[in-house]
Amino acid sequence: MMLEIFDHKTRYESEVYIGDYTEFVKTHPDCSYNGVVMKNMPIAFISSLHIHNPIHIPMLGVNFEENEEVFKREDKTKVSNCECMLVSDKASKKGWLLLAELKYCGGSQLAVQRNLEKAFSQMESTYLHLRDEKHVFTQGEYRCAWVVSLPEHNDLVPFSSFLSQPELLLDYKDRYGVDVFTDNNLMVVSHEYVVAMESNK
Repeated sequence: MMLEIFDHKTRYESEVYIGDYTEFVKTHPDCSYNGVVMKNMPIAFISSLHIHNPIHIPMLGVNFEENEEVFKREDKTKVSNCECMLVSDKASKKGWLLLAELKYCGGSQLAVQRNLEKAFSQMESTYLHLRDEKHVFTQGEYRCAWVVSLPEHNDLVPFSSFLSQPELLLDYKDRYGVDVFTDNNLMVVSHEYVVAMESNK
């Protein structure tokens, strides 16, 4: 199975909420959470990326912070990686695979732009590492998507309008065959497809 290299993974059959407490705990040291959290219920204190799953499609989630060894090179340096991965489980045809990165960047539009561009860099290095170095998947094996979420900024969806080079999204599609979602809410519609909530209205 393609996820065997990950020691820690979780099966979900309903909603998934993903949040990153890294910045929050700096000013709230009593918080019981730290780092990236993936749960099947709303998470406390911070905004999150929400994967809606009304038809209960089974999926496997991998929190990369719980699998750091996978992202260490032979020389012990670390690959710049995104937060997590979700994969549809037991798809009868080509299933979907999501790589997700969250950025908490306050109210500055400049910070939004910088964080978006950094997120795409992390997504690309994660994708290439898992594809070419770890052989977790081959290009075209899954319907791959990169999800960039700015959980504090639902009012700015879709965030792609803040990219200094909007043609990047087409470039990623051409080079890697990946779809890019710049949203905080996605909908699982089948074993084979995930859509942005905006396109589902």
